[in-house]
Amino acid sequence: MSSDTTPEQEPRRLAFLRSATVVAVGMAIMNVAAYGFTLIGTHTLVPEQFGAMTALLGLLLIGNVASLGLQATGARQLATHTGSGDDAAALGDAMLKAGRRAALGLTVVSLLATPLFMWMLHIDSVVSILLLAPTLGFLTMMGSQLGVLQGSQRWTELAAVYTAVGVGRLVLGGGALLLHPSLDWAMLGLALGAAVPALLGGFLLRGSRGATTGHVKEVLRETVHGTHTLLAFFAIANADVLFARALLDGRDSGYYAAGLIVAKACLFLPQFVIVLVFPSLASSPGDTLRLRRAIVAVAGLGACSVIGTLVLPNLIVAIIGGKEKYAALGPYTWLFAVSGSAYAVLQLVVYAAIAQQEKRAALLIWLGLVVLAVAAGIVLGTGIATGLNGVKVLVAMTSTCALLLSAGLAAGLHRQAST
Repeated sequence: MSSDTTPEQEPRRLAFLRSATVVAVGMAIMNVAAYGFTLIGTHTLVPEQFGAMTALLGLLLIGNVASLGLQATGARQLATHTGSGDDAAALGDAMLKAGRRAALGLTVVSLLATPLFMWMLHIDSVVSILLLAPTLGFLTMMGSQLGVLQGSQRWTELAAVYTAVGVGRLVLGGGALLLHPSLDWAMLGLALGAAVPALLGGFLLRGSRGATTGHVKEVLRETVHGTHTLLAFFAIANADVLFARALLDGRDSGYYAAGLIVAKACLFLPQFVIVLVFPSLASSPGDTLRLRRAIVAVAGLGACSVIGTLVLPNLIVAIIGGKEKYAALGPYTWLFAVSGSAYAVLQLVVYAAIAQQEKRAALLIWLGLVVLAVAAGIVLGTGIATGLNGVKVLVAMTSTCALLLSAGLAAGLHRQAST
Protein backbone atom coordinates (compact mmCIF):
# COMPACT_ATOMS: atom_id res chain seq x y z
CA MET A 1 0.00 0.00 0.00
CA SER A 2 1.46 3.36 -1.05
CA SER A 3 0.83 6.85 0.20
CA ASP A 4 1.97 10.29 -0.92
CA THR A 5 2.66 11.36 2.64
CA THR A 6 4.26 9.66 5.61
CA PRO A 7 2.76 9.92 9.11
CA GLU A 8 5.57 12.32 10.01
CA GLN A 9 4.79 14.62 7.06
CA GLU A 10 1.07 14.88 7.70
CA PRO A 11 1.26 17.07 10.85
CA ARG A 12 3.67 19.40 9.04
CA ARG A 13 1.28 19.76 6.13
CA LEU A 14 -1.63 20.46 8.44
CA ALA A 15 0.44 23.05 10.32
CA PHE A 16 1.42 24.69 7.02
CA LEU A 17 -2.22 24.82 5.88
CA ARG A 18 -3.25 26.41 9.18
CA SER A 19 -0.46 28.97 8.88
CA ALA A 20 -1.38 29.67 5.25
CA THR A 21 -5.01 30.23 6.22
CA VAL A 22 -4.14 32.58 9.07
CA VAL A 23 -1.76 34.68 6.98
CA ALA A 24 -4.11 34.69 3.97
CA VAL A 25 -6.99 35.94 6.13
CA GLY A 26 -4.82 38.66 7.71
CA MET A 27 -3.59 39.89 4.34
CA ALA A 28 -7.08 39.71 2.85
CA ILE A 29 -8.42 41.91 5.64
CA MET A 30 -5.56 44.35 5.03
CA ASN A 31 -6.24 44.59 1.28
CA VAL A 32 -10.03 44.78 1.58
CA ALA A 33 -9.76 47.48 4.24
CA ALA A 34 -7.35 49.48 2.07
CA TYR A 35 -9.86 49.24 -0.79
CA GLY A 36 -12.61 50.32 1.60
CA PHE A 37 -10.61 53.42 2.55
CA THR A 38 -10.26 54.29 -1.14
CA LEU A 39 -14.02 53.87 -1.67
CA ILE A 40 -14.72 56.21 1.25
CA GLY A 41 -12.37 58.71 -0.36
CA THR A 42 -14.16 58.57 -3.71
CA HIS A 43 -17.53 59.19 -2.03
CA THR A 44 -16.51 61.93 0.42
CA LEU A 45 -13.84 63.98 -1.33
CA VAL A 46 -14.32 66.23 -4.34
CA PRO A 47 -12.43 64.97 -7.42
CA GLU A 48 -9.59 67.47 -7.02
CA GLN A 49 -8.88 66.41 -3.44
CA PHE A 50 -9.30 62.71 -4.23
CA GLY A 51 -6.74 63.11 -7.02
CA ALA A 52 -4.37 64.78 -4.56
CA MET A 53 -4.90 61.99 -2.02
CA THR A 54 -4.21 59.37 -4.69
CA ALA A 55 -0.96 61.14 -5.59
CA LEU A 56 0.11 61.14 -1.94
CA LEU A 57 -0.78 57.45 -1.67
CA GLY A 58 1.50 56.94 -4.66
CA LEU A 59 4.36 58.59 -2.77
CA LEU A 60 3.65 56.34 0.21
CA LEU A 61 3.76 53.32 -2.11
CA ILE A 62 7.20 54.35 -3.34
CA GLY A 63 8.47 55.08 0.16
CA ASN A 64 7.08 51.79 1.43
CA VAL A 65 9.65 49.93 -0.67
CA ALA A 66 12.11 50.58 2.19
CA SER A 67 9.71 48.83 4.57
CA LEU A 68 9.47 45.84 2.22
CA GLY A 69 13.26 45.76 1.91
CA LEU A 70 13.63 45.68 5.69
CA GLN A 71 11.05 42.92 5.95
CA ALA A 72 12.80 40.79 3.32
CA THR A 73 16.18 41.33 4.97
CA GLY A 74 14.92 40.45 8.43
CA ALA A 75 13.08 37.37 7.23
CA ARG A 76 16.09 36.13 5.24
CA GLN A 77 18.67 36.66 7.97
CA LEU A 78 16.59 35.00 10.67
CA ALA A 79 15.58 32.12 8.39
CA THR A 80 19.24 31.38 7.56
CA HIS A 81 20.53 31.93 11.12
CA THR A 82 22.21 28.86 12.63
CA GLY A 83 23.45 30.20 15.99
CA SER A 84 21.99 29.95 19.47
CA GLY A 85 18.72 31.37 20.68
CA ASP A 86 20.50 34.33 22.25
CA ASP A 87 22.19 35.08 18.92
CA ALA A 88 18.83 34.94 17.15
CA ALA A 89 17.37 37.34 19.72
CA ALA A 90 20.28 39.73 19.16
CA LEU A 91 19.76 39.48 15.41
CA GLY A 92 16.07 40.29 15.80
CA ASP A 93 16.99 43.27 17.96
CA ALA A 94 19.38 44.43 15.21
CA MET A 95 16.48 44.30 12.73
CA LEU A 96 14.32 46.47 14.96
CA LYS A 97 17.09 49.00 15.56
CA ALA A 98 17.85 49.14 11.84
CA GLY A 99 14.15 49.75 11.23
CA ARG A 100 14.11 52.65 13.69
CA ARG A 101 17.18 54.20 12.06
CA ALA A 102 15.72 53.82 8.58
CA ALA A 103 12.39 55.24 9.79
CA LEU A 104 14.13 58.29 11.23
CA GLY A 105 16.08 58.82 8.01
CA LEU A 106 12.99 58.57 5.79
CA THR A 107 11.06 60.88 8.10
CA VAL A 108 13.75 63.55 7.86
CA VAL A 109 14.06 63.19 4.08
CA SER A 110 10.29 63.46 3.68
CA LEU A 111 10.15 66.60 5.80
CA LEU A 112 12.98 68.21 3.83
CA ALA A 113 11.28 67.29 0.54
CA THR A 114 8.01 68.99 1.49
CA PRO A 115 8.49 71.99 -0.85
CA LEU A 116 9.42 69.65 -3.72
CA PHE A 117 6.34 67.50 -3.17
CA MET A 118 4.08 70.56 -3.04
CA TRP A 119 5.49 71.84 -6.33
CA MET A 120 5.54 68.46 -8.07
CA LEU A 121 2.01 67.41 -7.08
CA HIS A 122 0.42 70.88 -7.15
CA ILE A 123 -0.84 70.50 -3.58
CA ASP A 124 -1.18 73.68 -1.53
CA SER A 125 -1.74 72.08 1.88
CA VAL A 126 1.51 72.03 3.86
CA VAL A 127 -0.14 69.94 6.58
CA SER A 128 -1.05 67.12 4.18
CA ILE A 129 2.49 66.92 2.84
CA LEU A 130 4.07 67.08 6.31
CA LEU A 131 1.91 64.17 7.45
CA LEU A 132 3.66 61.97 4.89
CA ALA A 133 6.75 61.94 7.14
CA PRO A 134 5.31 60.22 10.25
CA THR A 135 3.27 57.86 8.06
CA LEU A 136 6.41 56.70 6.25
CA GLY A 137 8.24 56.45 9.56
CA PHE A 138 5.63 54.15 11.11
CA LEU A 139 5.41 52.00 7.96
CA THR A 140 9.20 51.58 7.89
CA MET A 141 9.33 50.54 11.56
CA MET A 142 6.55 48.07 10.84
CA GLY A 143 8.58 46.56 7.97
CA SER A 144 11.41 45.59 10.32
CA GLN A 145 8.91 44.10 12.78
CA LEU A 146 7.22 42.06 10.04
CA GLY A 147 10.64 40.77 9.00
CA VAL A 148 11.39 39.48 12.50
CA LEU A 149 7.98 37.81 12.79
CA GLN A 150 8.17 36.31 9.30
CA GLY A 151 11.73 35.04 9.70
CA SER A 152 10.80 33.51 13.06
CA GLN A 153 7.68 31.97 11.45
CA ARG A 154 5.41 33.51 14.06
CA TRP A 155 2.53 33.39 11.62
CA THR A 156 -0.37 34.26 13.93
CA GLU A 157 1.35 37.40 15.20
CA LEU A 158 2.38 38.29 11.65
CA ALA A 159 -1.25 38.01 10.54
CA ALA A 160 -2.30 40.18 13.49
CA VAL A 161 0.01 42.98 12.34
CA TYR A 162 -1.27 42.70 8.76
CA THR A 163 -4.82 42.90 10.07
CA ALA A 164 -3.88 45.98 12.13
CA VAL A 165 -2.62 47.66 8.95
CA GLY A 166 -6.03 47.33 7.33
CA VAL A 167 -8.07 48.10 10.43
CA GLY A 168 -5.96 51.17 11.21
CA ARG A 169 -6.35 52.54 7.69
CA LEU A 170 -10.07 51.83 7.42
CA VAL A 171 -11.18 52.82 10.94
CA LEU A 172 -8.90 55.81 11.54
CA GLY A 173 -8.32 56.91 7.95
CA GLY A 174 -11.85 56.26 6.78
CA GLY A 175 -13.30 57.55 10.04
CA ALA A 176 -11.38 60.82 9.67
CA LEU A 177 -12.83 61.25 6.18
CA LEU A 178 -16.35 60.60 7.39
CA LEU A 179 -15.93 63.08 10.24
CA HIS A 180 -14.35 65.80 8.13
CA PRO A 181 -14.01 65.09 4.38
CA SER A 182 -10.82 66.92 3.49
CA LEU A 183 -7.30 66.09 2.33
CA ASP A 184 -5.74 67.15 5.65
CA TRP A 185 -8.01 64.88 7.67
CA ALA A 186 -7.47 62.00 5.25
CA MET A 187 -3.69 62.24 5.72
CA LEU A 188 -4.08 62.63 9.49
CA GLY A 189 -6.18 59.47 9.57
CA LEU A 190 -3.58 57.64 7.48
CA ALA A 191 -0.78 58.69 9.83
CA LEU A 192 -2.72 57.55 12.90
CA GLY A 193 -3.70 54.34 11.12
CA ALA A 194 -0.04 53.60 10.27
CA ALA A 195 0.84 53.96 13.96
CA VAL A 196 -1.50 51.11 14.94
CA PRO A 197 0.46 48.17 13.40
CA ALA A 198 3.80 49.73 14.44
CA LEU A 199 2.63 49.93 18.04
CA LEU A 200 1.25 46.39 17.92
CA GLY A 201 4.49 45.07 16.42
CA GLY A 202 6.51 46.86 19.09
CA PHE A 203 4.36 45.25 21.77
CA LEU A 204 4.70 41.76 20.28
CA LEU A 205 8.49 42.13 20.05
CA ARG A 206 9.02 43.93 23.33
CA GLY A 207 12.09 43.03 25.34
CA SER A 208 14.37 42.52 22.33
CA ARG A 209 17.99 43.33 23.16
CA GLY A 210 21.58 42.36 22.52
CA ALA A 211 22.25 43.86 19.08
CA THR A 212 25.66 45.31 18.31
CA THR A 213 26.41 48.26 16.05
CA GLY A 214 27.98 45.85 13.55
CA HIS A 215 24.79 43.81 13.36
CA VAL A 216 22.71 46.90 12.68
CA LYS A 217 25.05 48.12 9.93
CA GLU A 218 25.00 44.69 8.30
CA VAL A 219 21.20 44.71 8.25
CA LEU A 220 21.13 48.19 6.71
CA ARG A 221 23.64 47.21 4.01
CA GLU A 222 21.62 44.20 2.96
CA THR A 223 18.43 46.24 3.11
CA VAL A 224 19.82 48.64 0.51
CA HIS A 225 20.30 45.74 -1.94
CA GLY A 226 16.87 44.24 -1.27
CA THR A 227 15.19 47.63 -1.54
CA HIS A 228 16.89 48.30 -4.88
CA THR A 229 15.63 45.00 -6.29
CA LEU A 230 12.09 45.63 -5.04
CA LEU A 231 12.19 49.20 -6.38
CA ALA A 232 13.04 47.80 -9.81
CA PHE A 233 10.10 45.40 -9.58
CA PHE A 234 7.61 48.07 -8.51
CA ALA A 235 8.88 50.36 -11.28
CA ILE A 236 8.23 47.80 -14.01
CA ALA A 237 4.95 46.67 -12.42
CA ASN A 238 3.59 50.23 -12.50
CA ALA A 239 5.20 51.63 -15.65
CA ASP A 240 2.45 50.46 -17.99
CA VAL A 241 -0.07 52.96 -16.64
CA LEU A 242 2.39 55.75 -17.50
CA PHE A 243 2.88 54.32 -21.00
CA ALA A 244 -0.90 54.17 -21.45
CA ARG A 245 -1.29 57.77 -20.29
CA ALA A 246 1.46 59.00 -22.61
CA LEU A 247 0.81 56.91 -25.72
CA LEU A 248 -2.97 56.30 -25.82
CA ASP A 249 -5.75 58.88 -26.06
CA GLY A 250 -7.69 59.94 -22.97
CA ARG A 251 -10.54 57.47 -23.39
CA ASP A 252 -8.35 54.46 -24.06
CA SER A 253 -5.92 55.32 -21.27
CA GLY A 254 -8.98 55.47 -19.00
CA TYR A 255 -9.98 51.98 -20.16
CA TYR A 256 -6.46 50.80 -19.41
CA ALA A 257 -6.50 52.36 -15.94
CA ALA A 258 -9.82 50.63 -15.18
CA GLY A 259 -8.44 47.31 -16.39
CA LEU A 260 -5.47 47.71 -14.08
CA ILE A 261 -7.84 47.34 -11.11
CA VAL A 262 -8.26 43.72 -12.22
CA ALA A 263 -4.52 43.33 -12.77
CA LYS A 264 -3.62 44.68 -9.32
CA ALA A 265 -6.18 42.42 -7.65
CA CYS A 266 -4.57 39.41 -9.35
CA LEU A 267 -1.11 40.67 -8.34
CA PHE A 268 -2.00 41.01 -4.66
CA LEU A 269 -4.19 37.89 -4.36
CA PRO A 270 -1.34 35.34 -3.95
CA GLN A 271 0.92 37.50 -1.77
CA PHE A 272 0.34 35.25 1.24
CA VAL A 273 2.10 32.44 -0.66
CA ILE A 274 5.21 34.62 -1.00
CA VAL A 275 5.14 35.53 2.70
CA LEU A 276 4.91 31.88 3.72
CA VAL A 277 7.56 30.39 1.43
CA PHE A 278 10.13 33.21 1.63
CA PRO A 279 11.86 31.97 4.84
CA SER A 280 12.20 28.44 3.43
CA LEU A 281 13.50 29.78 0.11
CA ALA A 282 16.18 31.65 2.07
CA SER A 283 17.13 28.72 4.30
CA SER A 284 17.17 26.20 1.40
CA PRO A 285 18.68 28.09 -1.56
CA GLY A 286 19.33 24.92 -3.55
CA ASP A 287 15.77 23.65 -3.21
CA THR A 288 14.43 24.49 -6.68
CA LEU A 289 11.53 22.07 -6.13
CA ARG A 290 10.16 24.34 -3.39
CA LEU A 291 10.34 27.35 -5.73
CA ARG A 292 8.63 25.44 -8.54
CA ARG A 293 5.81 24.41 -6.20
CA ALA A 294 5.36 28.01 -5.09
CA ILE A 295 5.26 29.15 -8.72
CA VAL A 296 2.62 26.52 -9.45
CA ALA A 297 0.55 27.73 -6.48
CA VAL A 298 0.74 31.38 -7.57
CA ALA A 299 0.06 30.48 -11.21
CA GLY A 300 -2.87 28.32 -10.13
CA LEU A 301 -4.50 31.20 -8.27
CA GLY A 302 -3.88 33.34 -11.34
CA ALA A 303 -5.56 30.77 -13.59
CA CYS A 304 -8.62 30.79 -11.32
CA SER A 305 -8.72 34.59 -11.61
CA VAL A 306 -8.50 34.46 -15.40
CA ILE A 307 -11.33 31.91 -15.55
CA GLY A 308 -13.42 34.13 -13.28
CA THR A 309 -13.01 37.11 -15.61
CA LEU A 310 -13.91 34.96 -18.62
CA VAL A 311 -17.05 33.62 -16.97
CA LEU A 312 -18.23 36.88 -15.36
CA PRO A 313 -16.93 39.78 -17.49
CA ASN A 314 -20.01 41.95 -16.96
CA LEU A 315 -19.79 41.61 -13.18
CA ILE A 316 -16.10 42.55 -13.29
CA VAL A 317 -16.85 45.64 -15.36
CA ALA A 318 -19.65 46.64 -12.97
CA ILE A 319 -17.28 46.39 -10.03
CA ILE A 320 -14.37 48.30 -11.53
CA GLY A 321 -16.33 51.24 -12.87
CA GLY A 322 -19.81 50.51 -14.17
CA LYS A 323 -21.24 49.01 -17.36
CA GLU A 324 -22.18 52.39 -18.78
CA LYS A 325 -18.61 53.72 -18.71
CA TYR A 326 -16.56 50.59 -19.38
CA ALA A 327 -18.79 48.18 -21.31
CA ALA A 328 -16.27 48.06 -24.16
CA LEU A 329 -13.66 46.72 -21.75
CA GLY A 330 -15.70 43.63 -20.80
CA PRO A 331 -14.33 41.19 -23.41
CA TYR A 332 -10.75 42.09 -22.48
CA THR A 333 -10.76 41.95 -18.67
CA TRP A 334 -9.23 38.46 -18.84
CA LEU A 335 -6.14 39.97 -20.49
CA PHE A 336 -5.58 42.16 -17.43
CA ALA A 337 -6.06 39.11 -15.19
CA VAL A 338 -3.32 37.38 -17.17
CA SER A 339 -1.06 40.42 -16.80
CA GLY A 340 -1.59 40.70 -13.04
CA SER A 341 -1.03 36.97 -12.61
CA ALA A 342 2.17 37.14 -14.66
CA TYR A 343 3.47 39.92 -12.43
CA ALA A 344 2.49 37.88 -9.36
CA VAL A 345 4.77 35.09 -10.62
CA LEU A 346 7.52 37.64 -11.28
CA GLN A 347 7.11 39.02 -7.77
CA LEU A 348 7.58 35.54 -6.31
CA VAL A 349 10.74 34.98 -8.34
CA VAL A 350 12.04 38.43 -7.35
CA TYR A 351 11.63 37.52 -3.67
CA ALA A 352 13.36 34.21 -4.35
CA ALA A 353 16.26 36.18 -5.85
CA ILE A 354 16.41 38.34 -2.72
CA ALA A 355 16.28 35.23 -0.54
CA GLN A 356 19.27 33.78 -2.40
CA GLN A 357 21.13 37.12 -2.60
CA GLU A 358 21.15 37.16 -6.40
CA LYS A 359 22.90 40.46 -7.14
CA ARG A 360 22.00 40.64 -10.84
CA ALA A 361 18.22 40.52 -10.40
CA ALA A 362 17.74 44.29 -10.21
CA LEU A 363 19.85 44.87 -13.33
CA LEU A 364 17.83 42.35 -15.34
CA ILE A 365 14.54 43.95 -14.25
CA TRP A 366 15.74 47.46 -15.15
CA LEU A 367 16.83 46.11 -18.54
CA GLY A 368 13.37 44.59 -19.00
CA LEU A 369 11.79 47.96 -18.22
CA VAL A 370 13.91 49.66 -20.88
CA VAL A 371 12.95 47.03 -23.47
CA LEU A 372 9.25 47.35 -22.55
CA ALA A 373 9.42 51.16 -22.83
CA VAL A 374 11.07 50.99 -26.27
CA ALA A 375 8.59 48.39 -27.53
CA ALA A 376 5.61 50.39 -26.28
CA GLY A 377 7.01 53.56 -27.85
CA ILE A 378 7.45 51.87 -31.21
CA VAL A 379 4.13 50.02 -31.35
CA LEU A 380 1.87 52.63 -29.74
CA GLY A 381 3.81 55.82 -30.37
CA THR A 382 3.95 55.27 -34.14
CA GLY A 383 0.27 54.32 -34.40
CA ILE A 384 0.81 50.65 -35.28
CA ALA A 385 -1.83 49.83 -32.65
CA THR A 386 -4.49 52.35 -31.65
CA GLY A 387 -7.77 52.45 -29.73
CA LEU A 388 -8.77 49.27 -27.95
CA ASN A 389 -6.25 47.38 -30.06
CA GLY A 390 -3.61 49.56 -28.43
CA VAL A 391 -4.98 48.64 -25.00
CA LYS A 392 -4.85 44.94 -25.85
CA VAL A 393 -1.35 45.17 -27.30
CA LEU A 394 0.04 47.06 -24.31
CA VAL A 395 -1.38 44.62 -21.76
CA ALA A 396 -0.09 41.70 -23.86
CA MET A 397 3.38 43.26 -23.94
CA THR A 398 3.43 43.69 -20.15
CA SER A 399 2.38 40.05 -19.64
CA THR A 400 5.06 38.81 -22.02
CA CYS A 401 7.72 40.97 -20.37
CA ALA A 402 6.80 39.70 -16.89
CA LEU A 403 6.87 36.05 -17.96
CA LEU A 404 10.20 36.40 -19.80
CA LEU A 405 11.77 38.11 -16.79
CA SER A 406 10.41 35.38 -14.52
CA ALA A 407 11.95 32.70 -16.73
CA GLY A 408 15.27 34.55 -16.90
CA LEU A 409 15.50 35.09 -13.14
CA ALA A 410 14.40 31.53 -12.35
CA ALA A 411 17.02 30.16 -14.73
CA GLY A 412 19.68 32.28 -13.03
CA LEU A 413 18.64 31.01 -9.61
CA HIS A 414 18.78 27.42 -10.87
CA ARG A 415 22.32 27.93 -12.18
CA GLN A 416 23.33 29.57 -8.90
CA ALA A 417 21.95 26.62 -6.93
CA SER A 418 23.75 24.13 -9.20
CA THR A 419 27.20 25.68 -8.73
